[in-house]
Amino acid sequence: MSTERDVWFIDRWGVTIEDDISVESFAVLFDALAGDDTEHVVDDINDSDDWFVEFTRRSVGFQQAEVGGEVVGALEFADRDEALAIAGEFIEGDFAALRARSWKPDA
Repeated sequence: MSTERDVWFIDRWGVTIEDDISVESFAVLFDALAGDDTEHVVDDINDSDDWFVEFTRRSVGFQQAEVGGEVVGALEFADRDEALAIAGEFIEGDFAALRARSWKPDA
């Protein structure tokens, strides 16, 4: 990974958000997924090393976006707190903690 790591959000509408990258800010985006919209159901957190986590209401995927990049897998989180903990690990760049979670290979 590079020394300088930029992180940004992409909300459920596809809007890139580069300011106030924090767990608290992501919580607002994540909570908006709880509505009855069945089309716009994903929030992403991305970084400048081409890694991202993609959240739905109940699960998260973790992979690298570059061509041939690593797909770590997906997992269903227990609750909002676990989802926000995963988001926090990604935002902070704590990939050891992220990789220690029970990821299942994508089907």
